[in-house]
Amino acid sequence: MGTRRCALLVAASLAIAAPGARGQNPAPLNPADAKSFLGVWVIEMTEPAAFKGTHTIRVWDNRGTVAASLQASPNFPAVEATGVYRDGNMLVLTLSHDAKPHSMQENGVPIWVVVSAVVDGDTMKVALMLERSQTIKRGAGKRQN
Repeated sequence: MGTRRCALLVAASLAIAAPGARGQNPAPLNPADAKSFLGVWVIEMTEPAAFKGTHTIRVWDNRGTVAASLQASPNFPAVEATGVYRDGNMLVLTLSHDAKPHSMQENGVPIWVVVSAVVDGDTMKVALMLERSQTIKRGAGKRQN
């Protein structure tokens, strides 16, 4: 897929996945509506082969709304999602340049990240789309006790 087509795909995904970015004010996600996603998930990234590594996704009840974070490696701190949405059986997380405690970065430059996650039995399947990337990164993992 060409760089331009990939950039359009990411831009479209961000526009769809982040209603707040378009001026809408979506209702916060209720933890009861995301029960199967709550917990700490250790995800083994397997695709593409050059992107292997472990990511940790945390999804929790933050005083009545769902919050989430992504830790791209044990060597880096977790970054809180700036958007948490439910679309059917999929949980969609967005991490914008405004993420806390800092933004996700690639080569020292802040990037947007869109994470789609589906729970299938006791496994979470994840796809990551990174701004300026031509590849969707994929992995799966189990909830930690």
